[in-house]
Amino acid sequence: MRPNIIQSIVFCLATLALSFMMVACGGQDGASSDGSKGGVLYLNIASMRQTRAAALSVNEEMHSLRVVVLRSNGTVEHNRFYALEGAREEFGVLLNVAPDETKKIFLFANEESVAVVEGVQDDRRSLTRFFESYTAGSSGFEDAVTGLYFAPDYSDGKPIPMSSMYEIAVPARGVVRQTLYVVRVATKFTVNFNNWRQGEDVTVSSFSISGHADRNFLMAHVNDSEQNRLLFKGKTWIEWLKEVSDASSENDSYATTEAAGWLKDYDLPEQANSGLTYTHGTVTVGRPHVDIDYPDNSRPGVADETPVFYLPESMNLKAGEAAYGEQEYTMTINIAGKKDPFVCPLPNLKSLFRNTSVVVDVSMNNREIVVDVIPYGEVKLDPVFGLDVEKNKEKN
Repeated sequence: MRPNIIQSIVFCLATLALSFMMVACGGQDGASSDGSKGGVLYLNIASMRQTRAAALSVNEEMHSLRVVVLRSNGTVEHNRFYALEGAREEFGVLLNVAPDETKKIFLFANEESVAVVEGVQDDRRSLTRFFESYTAGSSGFEDAVTGLYFAPDYSDGKPIPMSSMYEIAVPARGVVRQTLYVVRVATKFTVNFNNWRQGEDVTVSSFSISGHADRNFLMAHVNDSEQNRLLFKGKTWIEWLKEVSDASSENDSYATTEAAGWLKDYDLPEQANSGLTYTHGTVTVGRPHVDIDYPDNSRPGVADETPVFYLPESMNLKAGEAAYGEQEYTMTINIAGKKDPFVCPLPNLKSLFRNTSVVVDVSMNNREIVVDVIPYGEVKLDPVFGLDVEKNKEKN
């Protein structure tokens, strides 16, 4: 997720009808519709969306869901697992809960994609086994789950793990209806290659993104700091992300991005290595279509399949920056037939918090390569490996 492109999301707010909830959940836990047996939670749980994603990929949706409800004393009240039928963007949950207290609601999607977790010292290294060890009345769940971290594996179309936590006040009597969101523990890169080299294909023998991490916390570690308080303005970080998404949906510009700000103050596990490089293999980019008589009809050659991949939430500080300052990630492109690679920092990509969606446009013509992170700016590279950096160039 990107503010505007980075940390951006489109929220699908669904109407919570009682009939839908009863069908979706089968009237679990003997909950009554009017809360006469205590408190009732009607939760519509949805996966966050990203501004530029016309539709979520199957692996970006929920394939399973776990809801853990903690009472005000920290003990487990509910620990429910739902195996969903197919990929879902939303799912309704109905729970009967003890009234007149504030609950902590922990949400997890696609736990089956996390084969091994770290941060536990016993045999609960499977995430599912860890969850199943906490039954009703158990204590210590919040501290334990907050300390879990793992090495993500996004290969072979595995569903992306998601998580979030909310606090909800349940009254002495009545019903609480609310839409909650799970956040992907991943960042998404889409790389568009555009070939304007007349009369020839271009073979990208490989390209890479450097500076990403190898381990993420299961739960987001967003710091309660002055930096974040000024950014969020009294909201939670999830509420702030919703506001950023709303703004970017109407005006996806560099100015809007800067006005929204960047979430930079968050933590990775101490054990994380933030100096890794992701390398993608060969990409063949076809010839452009050039219409001499009607130039507006010309269009670049593109790859048969646009590279799309996922990297862990990361924090690679720019040289000279203090902790939780501006970050920097570097792209290297190797072109077949060229001795030296093209190397440049991804312009104005200042943070790589979870659920970030980065769209990179790489335009190639006979004299230069332009790397553009939409809509933040562009970097031009000449064919002899010189750099001509156009920083903070706005696109109107």
